[in-house]
Amino acid sequence: MKQRLLQFFKKNRSKSVVSLIFDETMVALVRCDHEHFIVDRIPVSATSDWNSAAYDLIIKYQLSGYSVKIVLGHGSYQSLIIDQPNLSSEELPVALPFLIKDLVNDSPVDLIADGFPSIVSGHLQVFVASRQLITDIVLTCSNAGCDVNDITVEDVVWSAFTEANRSQLIIHSDESGDLQLTAFHEQKLCFQRQLRGVSLSTLDTSILDNRQQQLDNLALELQRSLDYISAQLRGDAINQLIISCNKQQNEKLADELNQRLNINVKVIDDVAVNIDCNVSRLGWAALQRTSHSVLNLYRDSLLPLKQWMTFSNLAISWGILIVIFMGWFGFNQWQNIEQQKQLDHQQSLLTVEKNQLQIITDKIAAREIDPFKISQAKTLEAELVTKENALKAIYKHDDSLKVGYAELLNQLADASNGDISLQHIYVAGKLMDLNGMARNPDAVPRWVGVFNRYSSLMNRRFQKMSLGRNDKNVVTFSLQAVKSQHVIEDLH
Repeated sequence: MKQRLLQFFKKNRSKSVVSLIFDETMVALVRCDHEHFIVDRIPVSATSDWNSAAYDLIIKYQLSGYSVKIVLGHGSYQSLIIDQPNLSSEELPVALPFLIKDLVNDSPVDLIADGFPSIVSGHLQVFVASRQLITDIVLTCSNAGCDVNDITVEDVVWSAFTEANRSQLIIHSDESGDLQLTAFHEQKLCFQRQLRGVSLSTLDTSILDNRQQQLDNLALELQRSLDYISAQLRGDAINQLIISCNKQQNEKLADELNQRLNINVKVIDDVAVNIDCNVSRLGWAALQRTSHSVLNLYRDSLLPLKQWMTFSNLAISWGILIVIFMGWFGFNQWQNIEQQKQLDHQQSLLTVEKNQLQIITDKIAAREIDPFKISQAKTLEAELVTKENALKAIYKHDDSLKVGYAELLNQLADASNGDISLQHIYVAGKLMDLNGMARNPDAVPRWVGVFNRYSSLMNRRFQKMSLGRNDKNVVTFSLQAVKSQHVIEDLH
């Protein structure tokens, strides 16, 4: 057991993990801090106090960011045996609440269940709990900054105190002194029951004769359970009984039962300092569980889906869009200034060329016609035509690039009705492509329908509209402009 504890420390030293145990009388916390265990608990009078107690423990020890392993105590879940269904491991948790609906009083939609194959061939061991109860616990941990990734039950985690190659029975007590029996075959749960009529409190307060009678009754109940388990295991009988009560009673009870039973009885091993009661033992056992452990009642669906289309998110997105529009406007202004400089430069060059041409023309007129000079004049005229065409091309440049798209963007913002969130805008001349998110599919046609009210939008046409949904199930849309032949030629 000590070797197993050292392996646990080495494996989890870098992990921030804590366990919470929800019992009928308390909520307890077990945390490993530098190979030293911290155990704390808050008494409760009902399960309605669980959430506030768990929240107080998490805040007290500043556990925000920790991963939480939950253990549900007796009274907060039910244990059932059903026929093994022909379902995959992924389908089983969803189908189980409906398979056991005739065995419980609650509706299947109000339950969370999980199970594993029973030692009895063809049967399934099932544990079921209230969905609302578990959801409240998960939300409480989430609100305190923790992530729940494992929810199990008391009967299952006791397997951490048994050995892999043996069949063992653990007798343990709750806070009220009532005794519970949990049997494991090769660390797999095979039997659990509560011993009614016998408790540690009655053993301690009874006079000697009555105490001996109580111990005899206890031994008789244990023997009956051992015989039943042996029959279920088909000859592979329980070969050891482990006592897990408080320190003062463990040794005495082990000695008394050793004298009355024909199997070895021992006191549970001390796994660490402060792990000296059943609640802390359950917390320690929960920390040993891995992601592949059997029985996990946690579901991702227990946490509500994050709402992205909130007022604050929309306000932030519009703020970002305004900053983008302002940046785009500034960029266009800078581009217009640069283009104007280029235009002025080309005009000055054209003026110089025209002056040179006029000078040459005057010289040609004043002289005798020379074929070589005529050829040179034609070459200059051709160069002039080329430069004039270049100047015309500059004049034909899209005026929208000189004045910017401020008016277009302002009208887009005015046309918004709160149901559209633009993520991408592409504008080139008369072409405009839009991409974004919508509150619902009908919002896109309604939004495009109001474009006729705005001068910069009324002549915009779209060739293709596509709708879809992203991985958050939010409606996305794409509008692509009509690319007519003459527009394509102008672009070339």
